[in-house]
This record gives sequence, structure tokens and C-alpha cells, in this order.
Amino acid sequence: MRYRALRPLILLGTLAAAAATAATSAVHAADMPGNYTLPPPSSTDAPVLRRVEVYSGWYLRGDLGYRFQHLGSGSTDDATLVPLTDGNKVNNAVVLGLGAGYKWNWFRADLTGDYGWRGRYTGTTAAGTTITGKIDDFTVLMNGYVDLGTWSGFTPYVGAGIGGANVIFTGYTNLSAVAPMPTTEITTRYRWNVAWAAMAGFSYNITHDFLIDVGYRYVDLGDVSGGPSNALKIKHFTGNEIRVGFRYLLD
Repeated sequence: MRYRALRPLILLGTLAAAAATAATSAVHAADMPGNYTLPPPSSTDAPVLRRVEVYSGWYLRGDLGYRFQHLGSGSTDDATLVPLTDGNKVNNAVVLGLGAGYKWNWFRADLTGDYGWRGRYTGTTAAGTTITGKIDDFTVLMNGYVDLGTWSGFTPYVGAGIGGANVIFTGYTNLSAVAPMPTTEITTRYRWNVAWAAMAGFSYNITHDFLIDVGYRYVDLGDVSGGPSNALKIKHFTGNEIRVGFRYLLD
């Protein structure tokens, strides 16, 4: 009798134990390796790539300038063809330059070519005679510069250059000439001279590889020859230039 009364309780306990065993098995099955979820990778697992700016040292340059031009004393090889000038002047000119160079630390060097636009020449004699013509020039210079440090992107520098200048004289006219002295000369005269320059200025970094350059340059282009039989001689064709340009660094 007593065993029969306990049978429902024993049956209930058996069912509860079976349910607990099934639940435990389900939990362990969920933890099996095939069902593992991998954690997200740490930020230290993948290398971080950074771009490093490396330049070759070579650069290209271009310049636009305005030259205040000056001429020295005049002379003549033949006074029967060209009178002796007492005063000589030439109009100011625009200058366009291109070049390429190399920079190494605080020193840089470049080769430049410049063209000075044709300006009107006027020569006067002691008797009041006026001679006119036109003068332009091509200049090739090898230049060296010393950069003096950089502050907030500004780099001041000084430099010097030496090379050659092809000075061109054309359109000789002497309306006061009396025959046999000629009044005009249509032949264009070319003269190659040793040329040199001294310069100072500063550059400013617009980007890592592009710089604006503002500077002053004094240039000595040598002497001028022209007129009939190339008899007109003028000493010391010089200029003071204000220049604005750019430099592009090659990488």
C-alpha cells in the first residue's frame, strides 16, 4: 500500500531528472567546436600602411619677371656710318624663364633659359641727333642657391649664376643722317657675351611638391652691337628684375 502511494512521486521525479539531462546535453551540444563564433580581429592584427613622401631631388621651374633695363656709354667703330652717342637708354622689358635643377639639403642648382622681350632703344648725340632701334636677348645661366632655413613654409635664399647672353639689335634708324651716312639698317645683329647674375628671394610651399618663388635678380648681359656694319657699340647692358615663379618637385 505504502509503495503504491509513492509511485506517482517516483514517476514525477524520474521525468524531472530526464528533462534536466536533456537540457544539459543541449547546452553542451551548442558549445561544440563546430559552432564556435570567432571574435572580431584585433586592430593590431593588420599592419597600418602609411604613405611616405620621397622626392628625387630634381625639379622643374618657370619664372615671369619685369626687368628695369640700363645701358652704359656708347661708342662707334666708324663715325662716317654711326655717330657717337652721348646717352643711351632702352625701355624696360618682360622676361620669361624656364629651367630644371636639383636640390640637395640646403643647396640647389639649376640651368635656366630666359628671354627678354624686345625693348625700344634710343641713343642721342652731343649734336642732338637721335638714333633708334630695338634690343632683345636670350640668356642661359647655370645657377647655385643657398637656402637659409624654413619658417612657416617660407624659405629665404641667396644665389648667383654665370653663363651666356645672346643680345640682339635690330631696326637701326637715324633720320638725321646725311648721305653717305645711312639712315636705316635692316640687318639683325647678334652678339654673344659672358653673362652673370646675383639673386635673392624666398619660396613658399603651396603643397609638398609645389612651391611659389618670389625674388630679385640683377643681371649683366654684356655689351650691345648694331647699326650699319655693326659699328654702334654700347657698354654694359644690365637689368634689375622682379620675378615670380614656381618650382615643381619630381618624385
